[in-house]
Amino acid sequence: MTLERGDGYYLGPLCINYGFVVFGYVAPFLLLGVAGIIPFGLALVLGLSGAIILPIILYRPCWSLWLMIYYFCLPDELHANRPEDSDDLMFEEEQRR
Repeated sequence: MTLERGDGYYLGPLCINYGFVVFGYVAPFLLLGVAGIIPFGLALVLGLSGAIILPIILYRPCWSLWLMIYYFCLPDELHANRPEDSDDLMFEEEQRR
């Protein structure tokens, strides 16, 4: 099976960032607000402010995490692991080897 880097390659960091923000920050505050542990208005304000600020703060760490996952799964894609005769600009496996 040939795995090629396609158009969805750049969606990885977006999905990781979205998952961290929604499931790690916004959802817990909304659940605390619905359960009545904190006032619901405060939960909405904290959740909304985090939904705006956290993606900006987590942008670079999510890209780093995505690249770590990508190169962990496909170590031959690392520049140092490529054969000498490979072209860096080729994205198809058959042409690169």
